[in-house]
Amino acid sequence: MGSGLFMASGLVIKRAGPSALILYAIGACAMYLEISALGEMSIASPTPGSFLNYTRMVLGPGWTFVAGWIFWFSSVLTMSSEVTAASLFSGLWFPEIPLWIWSLAYSLFIISVNFVSVRGFGTVEDIMAGVKTIAVLLFLVLGTLAVTHALPMTPPSVASLGFRTFLTHGGWLPQGWLGTLPAFLLVLFAYAGTGVIGLAAAETKNPKKTIAPSIRWTTGLISVMYIGSIILILNLVPWNHMSSSVSPFVLAVRASVLPYGASIMNLVLLFAVLSTMNAALYSNVRVLYGLARANQAPRALGKLNAKGIPGNAIWMSAGLLALTIILAFVLPHKAYGYLVTATGFQAMFIWLMVLLTQIYYRPYLEHYHPDRLTYRLWGFPFTSYLVMAIVIMGLLASPLTQSEFVGAIVGFAGIVFAWLAWLFVRRRPASATPPGSG
Repeated sequence: MGSGLFMASGLVIKRAGPSALILYAIGACAMYLEISALGEMSIASPTPGSFLNYTRMVLGPGWTFVAGWIFWFSSVLTMSSEVTAASLFSGLWFPEIPLWIWSLAYSLFIISVNFVSVRGFGTVEDIMAGVKTIAVLLFLVLGTLAVTHALPMTPPSVASLGFRTFLTHGGWLPQGWLGTLPAFLLVLFAYAGTGVIGLAAAETKNPKKTIAPSIRWTTGLISVMYIGSIILILNLVPWNHMSSSVSPFVLAVRASVLPYGASIMNLVLLFAVLSTMNAALYSNVRVLYGLARANQAPRALGKLNAKGIPGNAIWMSAGLLALTIILAFVLPHKAYGYLVTATGFQAMFIWLMVLLTQIYYRPYLEHYHPDRLTYRLWGFPFTSYLVMAIVIMGLLASPLTQSEFVGAIVGFAGIVFAWLAWLFVRRRPASATPPGSG
């Protein structure tokens, strides 16, 4: 959970209106099936590292190279969107401070945390992740009390909204389908980071017994938290009152009479997006390190410092992150929208790679290792192709509006650049270390 829920959901509601609920429900189903596909491979072959190990086995080094670099670039874009969201949250208290100043300060903080030690990263991440979960649960409780009028609201007009907001201000589809579908990519982006659940098999002592229930319970909980939050927001704030610079969660809490409620929620959300940024930097640096060890990235990126940290890889990611600060300086009011769309575009490319890998890997397992298929994606291959179709629909619909168009171009350009880079390095000898491991 990061800015995809806490900030981008406001953009989704602003563009889709109450039909955002439909988009989040479809996204939840797609999330469950994508994680199940990844979990199926991870449980059958619990190999340490990312999904790139399976891609290399069934699709070859070219697809692995492209997917690895896209995963890294997508993670950097995730960091960029999160730090921009954090800067917007800070602007609620200090609107006179430029957005790029906050982006620079938070970037330096997260980079410093990752340079300290793995233990230091874990401590900070545990604290931030705990705050993030508490934030959503607290919002669900307070929002439910407000909707049921157990919590006083102000002004009275907001308190009287309730479920009537689903039919007023233009009805369920106020923008029509052509105005609604471009927001779908932002919905899918909100669910994109959950794939780590399916990869946990390699870190688990008995993945056959623990991963399958974890997939069901975790995806179910995330779905309830996401969809429940959207329902409450739509009940408390008219969809056409959404802001591109203030979290919809803050707008909803602001309508209550809780003293400092909006500021407290804003502070909690700030910790939440910094947590996501912290985790994104940690993961993308390890993937970049693995690519270097596989001779698919400059060798200097595969070196560890005295603390066992891939420092060069951190600086590589930090260098691209610096472009975010420039973007925040040049386009402070549009930076987040561009970044979140570009991130979503590339994150969905990774989903397509996971599903394509599973489509080819499943027959191999059924033929040679049927005993390993203790956890199966329901409805294969129909469900695999269904999720791919849903993702492709989100990708094709995203350029229909100007703000999404710019982000989609950036995301697509990153994919093209990765393929062009592969043409230059494909004749180089590969190392034994698989990309994404280490």
